[in-house]
Amino acid sequence: MPKIVDHDERRRELAQAALTVIGRSGLEAATIRAVAEESGWSTGVLKHYYADKDALLRATLREMERANMARFDAAQQQPNAFDAIAAIVTEILAADAAEARLWIAFTARASTDPEIAGLMRHAIDVWVTRWAALVRRGQSDGSIRADLDAEQVAGEIHALVNGLRLRHQFRPTPGNPVLLEHLRTR
Repeated sequence: MPKIVDHDERRRELAQAALTVIGRSGLEAATIRAVAEESGWSTGVLKHYYADKDALLRATLREMERANMARFDAAQQQPNAFDAIAAIVTEILAADAAEARLWIAFTARASTDPEIAGLMRHAIDVWVTRWAALVRRGQSDGSIRADLDAEQVAGEIHALVNGLRLRHQFRPTPGNPVLLEHLRTR
């Protein structure tokens, strides 16, 4: 009886291995060989799923964003939207150094790789849309001022979180209180 392979699961597994390599050693270290070694699969298996390193990196970025959105969804299960935003921000800023390196590496790569840049733009749009939905929820539940422009606040949250994440990579400080105080006093 032939073995049934879940190809989507295998792609996720290979992308996770790439995330591990990148988080540990940087984007340039994520060669097909290094990712194959990390995953426990042969380079032939990787090449079956990904034609080249660029295809692997695009899939890896998508996997990173899929995992981030799952964490976003889990963290927003709070009694009100402000608490949900606080939980999500705390989750993002509590990420380990390897995860911050992933985000920084893909952000840098986007400056020279149009396909990665397109994926990053899409990810930003998704994040801002989700933040805006939470802000509107907060305006409905009374935890966020109703007179604020939800899209503008969402953009500010996104920019502040990314700035704090970048700063934290080089000078770790608790950023969550800074962001939450900004939101409270808006």
